[in-house]
Amino acid sequence: MESLTDTLAGRVNKTDTLIERVEKLVQTGKAPPEWGSPLLSTTPTSVAVRELAAQVEALENAVREIALEVQKLSAQS
Repeated sequence: MESLTDTLAGRVNKTDTLIERVEKLVQTGKAPPEWGSPLLSTTPTSVAVRELAAQVEALENAVREIALEVQKLSAQS
């Protein structure tokens, strides 16, 4: 029996919970720099905008993953 399934997070174990899949999408281990930190204050605007755009895209994918799960659960009822 196939233990993997395709999701927006890629191929994941069917036993992965929704929160585990969402965490993979938003990469919770990568914390953004704090405001006022030397790293953030020396980051060029173009780099900061690119990083924010990547975070927004990751959040959009996470919302889609959640919506797919809700849709699957609704279909089961």
